[in-house]
Amino acid sequence: MKVNNDREWLKRQAALEDGDFVSVGGFVESMGVEELAGAQNVIPLRSAFARLIQLARRERNLSCEQFAARVDVDLAEVLGIEADEHYRPALRTVHQIANFLGIPDKKLLGLSGLLKVKDAQFQKAALQFAARAEPVEKLSQEEHSALEEYVKFLCER
Repeated sequence: MKVNNDREWLKRQAALEDGDFVSVGGFVESMGVEELAGAQNVIPLRSAFARLIQLARRERNLSCEQFAARVDVDLAEVLGIEADEHYRPALRTVHQIANFLGIPDKKLLGLSGLLKVKDAQFQKAALQFAARAEPVEKLSQEEHSALEEYVKFLCER
C-alpha cells in the first residue's frame, strides 16, 4: 500500500470528514498547529487546556514535579503547558495526561490544539471553562486608581 503524502490532498480529505475531530494518521505530527487547527480557536482552546491541567493537578494536591512524575512526562512539558498558551505539547504527553485524568484522548488532543475541533459546542464549553476557571481577585487600591485614570483618559479623547 502506498501512502499519499500530498499535503494539499490530505488537507482536503481532512476537511471532508464529518466528525468533530480530524486526524489523518501521522499528518498531525507533520503539520504545524496553526495550519492544522486554525488560528481562530487554538489559543482559546489551549487556555482551557492549560487551566484544566493546572486545576486537575492542584485538585490532587500535586506539585508540577509530582504531577509530571505520576503522569510519566517531562517536567518541562507540564511547565510549558501551564505557563505558555503558545506551547505545543507532544502527542505522547497529551495521551499520558488523558489516561491519568480519565479523559478521552481525542478531546484532550482537541483542547491542546493538536487536533482540529469542528464542534462549536466543544469550543464554547472550553471558552466558558477557561473564563470561569480564572480566579476573581479584588483590585488593589493602586490598580483601581490606575484603571479609573486610564478609563477617564480613554473617554476624554
